[in-house]
Amino acid sequence: MKRRNFIKFSATLALLFSSNVAIARTISKEKLVILDEIFNIIFPKTSTMPSAKEFKALNYLVQNISHKTFDDDDKVLIVDGTKDFSESFPEFLTLKDEEKKELIFRIIKSSSYAKSWISKLTYYGIEAMFSDPIYGGNFEQIGWNSVKHNIGYPRPLKTYGQKI
Repeated sequence: MKRRNFIKFSATLALLFSSNVAIARTISKEKLVILDEIFNIIFPKTSTMPSAKEFKALNYLVQNISHKTFDDDDKVLIVDGTKDFSESFPEFLTLKDEEKKELIFRIIKSSSYAKSWISKLTYYGIEAMFSDPIYGGNFEQIGWNSVKHNIGYPRPLKTYGQKI
């Protein structure tokens, strides 16, 4: 295993062990690494915007996909799409960053299923960037700060309507 892949797998393992979410049983560690890589292709760091790693898109998805209010169709599309992608492109994690990006753009141009899957990941990535940090994304309000958003009050004290 290359050093870079080892580091990626190690980072994902730390995320899994720090989280007590059921998705860890649904999506393998390797598929979580793939999702993390794809999020970073969709949301690269720019001069004004944080990367998906910085605003913790994968953490947001992992924390929320197992909740009973998460849309079942979205869950199926994300889990099955990731499995299908992994099986169709087993070499993905060994590709260079530019090759990964080219692969993603190529498949969304040629497959409506892949386009729907990437679109859904983009949707949840945007949620991760701009939702309240209590939901697992927007780490240290980095998404809000990048667009100079004024925080709305009151902010949630607990997630998903839990009693305070």
